[in-house]
Amino acid sequence: MGHDLYAASPAARRVLDAADQTLGFRLTRLLFEGPADDLLQTINTQPAIVAVSLAAVAVLREAWESAGRGALPQPAFVAGHSVGEYAALVASGAADEATGLRLVRERARMMQQAGETTPGGMVAVLGLPQGAVAEACRQARAQVSGSYVDVANHNAAAQVVIAGDAGGLAAATKFCQTAGARRCVPLTVSAAFHTRAMAAAAAPLAAVVQSAGIVDARVPLLANVTARPTTAAAELCTELATQVAKPVLWAESVQRMIEAGVTKFLEFGNGKVLTGLIERLGGGLSALPIGDTAGVRTALDWLPARLG
Repeated sequence: MGHDLYAASPAARRVLDAADQTLGFRLTRLLFEGPADDLLQTINTQPAIVAVSLAAVAVLREAWESAGRGALPQPAFVAGHSVGEYAALVASGAADEATGLRLVRERARMMQQAGETTPGGMVAVLGLPQGAVAEACRQARAQVSGSYVDVANHNAAAQVVIAGDAGGLAAATKFCQTAGARRCVPLTVSAAFHTRAMAAAAAPLAAVVQSAGIVDARVPLLANVTARPTTAAAELCTELATQVAKPVLWAESVQRMIEAGVTKFLEFGNGKVLTGLIERLGGGLSALPIGDTAGVRTALDWLPARLG
């Protein structure tokens, strides 16, 4: 993750070297060399995702300015899926990179502890609407005593992620399959994120966020929990603390941006999952993933052509 950017760009090296210093360990070594098992631990995965996303933003800004185009155009909105909301927070101007990385490190630590206390997992349900998935979870909770399985991410009309205890997940998966789900795919995660299993992380995280010095954002951030835009520092703090134990309303957030007139999206960071979700909506929408230097080069032509 991020090696291509780091090797080619002073801006990426600045961000990722600063991440090493801020986090107090060699994140770059873990990103570039692994081992994968260590990178997949929550306490490392989350800072890795945010650091590489911020590096990608910095590289595009560097390339744009080096091409003599002035300042990179300001977006209408920023948004981030789950931990990506911390990268979006920095992109909004509400926090600097060091603050964002310190916060996500604490978030990861607290969520890993919560996951060890309340074990669980996550399953992606494809081809079934959210209402049907939520009903499958309700049936599973009724069947499995003490289960907390529930909808964790609403990613698209027919892509919903559920999370919970092993017994509840197994039961909910069967109910989803019976209801007509095309596929149910277990995810490689260490806990049941965005469910009540993470409630133990929310309160201590709120205290950390409140003391972090977050300011009003320059660009509205679409909140995971409410799918509403906000720039107010107090609302941003509440969002960051509560979203760990609440479902991510990604489909609703994208729809809110579309309703506001947005038709072009840039996805910063490793991978292109969110780009795929947007492109499948059709309707004249277009999206571009920027996670390496090839993506940056493409953006230098892609963005001006679409901005006119």
